[in-house]
Amino acid sequence: MDAGLDTTPRTEYPAAGLQPRADTQAAEFVRKYPEYDGRGVVVAVLDTGIDAGAKGLQTTSTGQRKVVDYVDCTGAGDVGLQDVEATDNTVRGASGRTLRLNAAWTNPTGVWRVGSKRLYDLVPADVRARMVAERDGRFSKRAAAVRDAARAGSGEESEARAAAAAALEAAYVDGGSVVDCVVFHDGSQWRAALDTDGSGDLTQAEALGAYKRTGDVGLLSRRQLFYYTLNFYDEGRTLSIVTCAGSHGTHVAGIVAAWHADDAAACGVAPGAQLVSLTIGDHRAGSMETGTGLARAAAAIVEHGARVANMSYGEPSATPNAGQWVQAVAQEVVRRHGCAFVASAGNEGPALTTLGAPGGTTSGIISVGAYVGLEQMAAEYGMYARVRDGVFTWSSRGPTADGARGVDVYAPGSAVTSFPAYTRERRHLSNGTSMSAPSLSGVLALLASAWLRELPDARLTPHRLRAAVTRTAKPISDAHGAGLVQTDAAWQFLKAQAARAAEDVAYSVRVDDTRGMRGIYLRNAEDSARVRFFKVAVAPVFPTAADARLEDDADGSRGQQESQAQFDFEQRVLLVARAPWLAVPESLYVGSAGAPFSVRVDATQLEPGRLHTASIDAYDSRNVDRGPIFSVPVTVTKPLDVGAAAAADLGTLSFGPADIVRRFIAVPRGATSVEIVVRTPNTLPQDAAPALFYVHCVQLVPDTRFKRHHVRQRIDLGHKSYGAEGGASEQKHVVTLAVVGGATLEVCLAQFWSQLDRHDLHVRMSFAGLVPVAGAGAELADAGALEPGLVLHAAHAVVRADFAAPMRAEHGIKPAATLNALRRALRPHTSRVAPLQGERDTCLATGQAMYALDLEYRLDTWADSTEVRLRLPAVDTQIYEAWAEDFALSVFDANKRRLATQIGYTDKITLRLRGDYLVRVRIRHRRAKDLDALKDVPLLAEFKLPTPVTVATKFDLASVFTTTVANPGAYRGEFVPRGGRFAVFFDVLGAKLPTDAKPGDVLCGSLSLNGRSSNLALELVVPPAKIEQLKTEQPKAEQTKAEQSEKAPSKSDVDQLEEALRKVRLDHIAKATDAAVRTRLIDELLASSSTDEQRAEVLHAQLNALDPARESALPWADPARLGEPAARTAVAVADQLIALTRAPALTARLFEKSAQSAAEKEQKKHADGARTQLIAALTTKCRALSQLARDDATSEESAELVDHDDEGSEPVARRYEQAAQELRQWGDAAAPAALMALVPLQIAQKQYGRALQPVLAWLGKAPLTAANAAQRAAMADLRDVLLEKLEWTAWSDYFREMAPITHPADYEPL
Repeated sequence: MDAGLDTTPRTEYPAAGLQPRADTQAAEFVRKYPEYDGRGVVVAVLDTGIDAGAKGLQTTSTGQRKVVDYVDCTGAGDVGLQDVEATDNTVRGASGRTLRLNAAWTNPTGVWRVGSKRLYDLVPADVRARMVAERDGRFSKRAAAVRDAARAGSGEESEARAAAAAALEAAYVDGGSVVDCVVFHDGSQWRAALDTDGSGDLTQAEALGAYKRTGDVGLLSRRQLFYYTLNFYDEGRTLSIVTCAGSHGTHVAGIVAAWHADDAAACGVAPGAQLVSLTIGDHRAGSMETGTGLARAAAAIVEHGARVANMSYGEPSATPNAGQWVQAVAQEVVRRHGCAFVASAGNEGPALTTLGAPGGTTSGIISVGAYVGLEQMAAEYGMYARVRDGVFTWSSRGPTADGARGVDVYAPGSAVTSFPAYTRERRHLSNGTSMSAPSLSGVLALLASAWLRELPDARLTPHRLRAAVTRTAKPISDAHGAGLVQTDAAWQFLKAQAARAAEDVAYSVRVDDTRGMRGIYLRNAEDSARVRFFKVAVAPVFPTAADARLEDDADGSRGQQESQAQFDFEQRVLLVARAPWLAVPESLYVGSAGAPFSVRVDATQLEPGRLHTASIDAYDSRNVDRGPIFSVPVTVTKPLDVGAAAAADLGTLSFGPADIVRRFIAVPRGATSVEIVVRTPNTLPQDAAPALFYVHCVQLVPDTRFKRHHVRQRIDLGHKSYGAEGGASEQKHVVTLAVVGGATLEVCLAQFWSQLDRHDLHVRMSFAGLVPVAGAGAELADAGALEPGLVLHAAHAVVRADFAAPMRAEHGIKPAATLNALRRALRPHTSRVAPLQGERDTCLATGQAMYALDLEYRLDTWADSTEVRLRLPAVDTQIYEAWAEDFALSVFDANKRRLATQIGYTDKITLRLRGDYLVRVRIRHRRAKDLDALKDVPLLAEFKLPTPVTVATKFDLASVFTTTVANPGAYRGEFVPRGGRFAVFFDVLGAKLPTDAKPGDVLCGSLSLNGRSSNLALELVVPPAKIEQLKTEQPKAEQTKAEQSEKAPSKSDVDQLEEALRKVRLDHIAKATDAAVRTRLIDELLASSSTDEQRAEVLHAQLNALDPARESALPWADPARLGEPAARTAVAVADQLIALTRAPALTARLFEKSAQSAAEKEQKKHADGARTQLIAALTTKCRALSQLARDDATSEESAELVDHDDEGSEPVARRYEQAAQELRQWGDAAAPAALMALVPLQIAQKQYGRALQPVLAWLGKAPLTAANAAQRAAMADLRDVLLEKLEWTAWSDYFREMAPITHPADYEPL
């Protein structure tokens, strides 16, 4: 060991870095002003919910309750309630269980309400996984005992039992349990008790009140430490069970305001602040935020008087600064109610314009990027050497697509802090802009707390707070000038400007000739190819008061104050351009109506391929030292022209820790793909640390999310590549991306912030492209759009499409057309627009009820395990930019079980069984008339094809049909020159379309032309259905005498009328309600029957009337139908029918494969009918005899068969056995009707396993349709009977517990 090496460990852990507050001056601020630690400030946390059991989130620094309220804004925890009567201190729960109530509960009204909720719908995925594992472990032991007992015997019955046990285990799926809820009013408030263990015993249960009022917290699972709280809505008609949808929100809350009395270093930024937990992550959508959740959260912010709101959530947005919700937040939450709204910028960097919504894209919302400092490196990341502080590599960057700066300020983007109790981690390290936003929210809480203490009578607006933290931020490596928040500096700014009313006025910036952009953003080649002139309109945005609405301002005084403030407003502005290539006027007078000014941008001399940023800053001429009152960001990404070679060599680029190199490339028009090759030279020293790099490429297309045209790949350099003699072998990485011709491509390479040493990369890129131009029967998809595609019309039989190579020569043209999905448009079968009745569903701006458009669609599948994606393009795949408040859909099976819920975005769903499904859609909006336009909107169902359809392609028309026509000079696809064209012929006529495809359906897939060009979207419109081929009659002279003799003589009109009347009378046998009328009708029909076939029809109709539930009910299920004397009559009628149909049914077997001529086919048709009648007669006979063979025909199914004489005839039990044997010979013994007819005999013979095996097989594959609902229910009852006979209580209990889950009483509301 080196004698000079100090091996003594540090005396203390760098704990200050676990909750980083030093770099932002927050820790020093609290030490300096201990009473300004957030006291008096409520911070709303819009997230996955705060865990009620988390450490550090129980009380504030002054001992107040830390969380003032828990609110599930999504409705995922809602439980609809119904009134029930209590008997002997018990009620029947919504699940069907009997619930024993706590006698100590006070319920003066005597009204009890019950509801239920699936347990797994209340817990996040990780808790669910642990619960499933535990339940599976417990149940597997019980199932194993059943399996072992089933295998213990020998013989056919033992083998059948073993097979049945194995089948049950193979089909086992844990559906969780159902939590029953009992709600009552104790005279002062609503309370509820939850049957969390499923025992039905609530005699010792505590009934919890609403948390906001009582502070009551319950444990939904003791083993999992999973907590819940309650709320009550709609006058006690709705119970809300509030739980965490994930761990994210608890961690965020810990950063804002955790308080640890014994560990100051672990405290949050504002330990004295209180929190309100607003859950916007929906359990049903995998904790995705929803429009409904966001709207209710905005209302809850106002209700709870939150001064700061934190939202560490977001998604890419197609259109920045637009949408119902973001406008409501800006206008109502921020401007009217004075809440400073903070949101994370996103973690999609390091490329530009990768911000998420609402953070970074929305005016009025403070966007926060992620900073990493030295204290974080020391405490959180285990680094043996430090690097410079700065921005996390993955932090999203501005500007926004409409030119706004995007990131307003930076804050620490990592922390080790509070985590939910159910994770079994006291604290946890997380990083992301999700962590930087609450760090800033904590700072704002400190500033608000200080303001309330020192300036209690002065107004503190969100804009004043925003200006303070942005204008005093410490500069860091941000291209657009955003810096690291500095708490004390911001407080000094606030105090210095406290008397200036103008600090409450924000400014809107609109570049009028660029679609209303909020900044100047020149990204594409044509934008910077010449000098540009812009007109910028600036307008003041005045704060307003919550009580200044017309309906709240009875005497007009508040409105007068606001009008006077606007009247008195003026700003004499000085303008400064921060780059020599910008020209602006020196001054501007701005009144309350705003003012425009002109800007000249000359980017012609700027270096191509690089990023150039500047700003136009505006100063108050009377307060210049304050800093700019508004700024207009200017961003120029002048792209590099790749020239005729359609390739660019970016050379060797050198990187150190956190270094980022951006290059902007003009993608040639006609390019569809780019290949980027990154090489590392073999000069890396062997002692150099390996490094992680990001290669991030982004193109921007108007009104399209940036993620639609981006790729971000991680590249490891140096790992496992060192040579024996030092250095490293060369590494090569290839990145490919589909591109849009004419849109600038940013190629961004970044060495990850924590990676040490320097590294070199050599980067080269090349473009390729083959594009469609037109053709007979082919249309360009989205004609005029930048993204090419083809639509083929199958009615053309052969479709021609022409292609071009506009950019460069292309080789190896080998078209391959593959269709792998079928898209079908479904019209709604019900549609209704109505106001929502819930108290939470009012518009924040108007106070009026929101409206909902409810749609229902029928979705039929034709195969098991069908994968389908459902789309409603008018409203889906939108959240923040959405014109509607919310869009949600749920899919239900024929049992009313909810299989999937998708909100905002839709994704693939796998429907396990063939059947009928119901899709329920809800679209919410504040105006009914805007929803009316969608009342008949089609739902697009895109089914994955089990076998893809291939459409053959040729380069010439003749080759599609024949090989007999030689064309030596025909194009063969070897080469197409730059600017060249070629044709491809699609053999649509020869494509084997799916048998389930209907006219108007669209088959979807892709077309590959060669290995370099990106695949093109391909669609094929299914043509009209084929007309059935009419058999061409031969001339009469050519018909044989035998064929002529086969023709049946035509029937007269009288004969046809008599036949029609007979059919009506036959049908009426089953419909007749008067027994005497039915008997007379049967007698008359039998008397008029001249053939055995006619008599058989009458007897068959009579049997159907006697046993109408033959196909759908167990024999003992309706004894009134098949009891005495109906059973005896049924046996007699069945015997007559059997006697008439045995012989012709035998003929059906003879003709199974040999029927050829028309006469034989007709004879087989009649014979098949006789066979059907015979099977029906045998089935009913078995059912009737099974009833007669009991001691009491109305007894339970457990009664034994008794072999007594039936009026001197052969013993009934023996006759039942004989009929059963014949039924097995003629019919399908595994068919439901046969199984239900035979099961009493098998029960009597104790052949439970042999009976159960086919029942399970049928239930496992039966389609879920409305038509077979009764049959499925009967078969499930039969399964349960057999399980009880077998005494397999494990499985009886399982199906009993699953029943309310698999067969709910009603559809779950959206």
